[in-house]
Amino acid sequence: MQENQLTFGVHDPTIIEHDGRYFLYSTDTRQPETSGVPIRMSRDLVDWVFIGQALPGVPKEAKEWSNALGLWAPEIIHYDDEYRMYYSTSTFGSTKSYIGLATAKTPIGPFKDQGLVVKTSSELCHHNAIDTNVVTDKEGSQWLLYGSFFGGLYILPLDKKTGKPSETGFGRRVAMRPQSVDTAIEGGFIYYNPETDYYYLFCSYDSLNDTYNIRVARSRHIDGPYIDCKGYAMDDFTHHPDEIGMKVLGSYQFSSEKVVLAPGHNSIFKRSDNQLFMVHHARRKAFSDKFFLNVRKLTWLSNGWPVVSPCLYEEDCKQKSLELAGDWKVIRFDKYSHLQESTTETIKKNDYQKTGDNEFKWQGNLVKTWLEMVDGNTEQVLSGMTTEGYGIIARKI
Repeated sequence: MQENQLTFGVHDPTIIEHDGRYFLYSTDTRQPETSGVPIRMSRDLVDWVFIGQALPGVPKEAKEWSNALGLWAPEIIHYDDEYRMYYSTSTFGSTKSYIGLATAKTPIGPFKDQGLVVKTSSELCHHNAIDTNVVTDKEGSQWLLYGSFFGGLYILPLDKKTGKPSETGFGRRVAMRPQSVDTAIEGGFIYYNPETDYYYLFCSYDSLNDTYNIRVARSRHIDGPYIDCKGYAMDDFTHHPDEIGMKVLGSYQFSSEKVVLAPGHNSIFKRSDNQLFMVHHARRKAFSDKFFLNVRKLTWLSNGWPVVSPCLYEEDCKQKSLELAGDWKVIRFDKYSHLQESTTETIKKNDYQKTGDNEFKWQGNLVKTWLEMVDGNTEQVLSGMTTEGYGIIARKI
């Protein structure tokens, strides 16, 4: 698949659909040169064009508080008759941060700043007001998930009428990591799956420059506690911090192909046909600005845990009943955040048992297989969960 140069520079992405088109919002990385949240548009989730930016720059009140030079990690929702964009402002490594709200009648604006949602500083609290996600619970109430390094992730109820908090304070903490790993957690996103009746908390661990990876845990209640597939809570300090959370995706490289490094800060996009996608950024080189957009199909195992495609989305394939037998390029993630390289493995017919629609039990791993378009050709892929509770991805040779 030829890489779209217009998806380079995309960091902390989120997508919304409107009138047969898709609109992509991301952190202002000045790629291309902008003065607010960059907006890109697509008709197929693959080819994107830059169409402008939301807001003329950092709003006055937000800049006075945070001294920010640009806008970070936007979140956009459509509610009632308006589009609500939540933006973050801060300087790197500081907790003097500000989340604001801007509204518009269309996804491309013009956006009008509505002011403060929540702000933090070392004098006010121990956490950080960035990286927003607005969640609607199964009763229809809205919540703001936010936070990052320093004090972890918090969730705060919103007033649907105003889009602002419905109570004072900072909300409830739902995830945190210890000082031994620099409290490295950020980019939270909650998705409610009505089929399992769980809320799934996705978040990114470790350094965005080189060791980023995406984890998930779930809860029956939107404000937690969020528990992973091993039974560990997302604020557990009794186990090794790298053991917490099901690792859905980390750095990897299939043989003879480009590396996908430090995938993270994901959102979940539900298309109008109900197909789910994980949307995130990744890098080609550590500690560089060579980050780019990743859009991957997301599906569910029968045990209720999510898995994502090993391939970037190109187009939909006609699905059929598949078997696992054959040679595969396999990547197994473990608890650590290093780069995983593929191994070649042969799966024989007596190596697996069918457990559902294109789902199999193989060497203790629960995996699901389907067809994807890769560089314009149809290819069989699989994604699943290892016996240790970490992600596995593979492509058939």
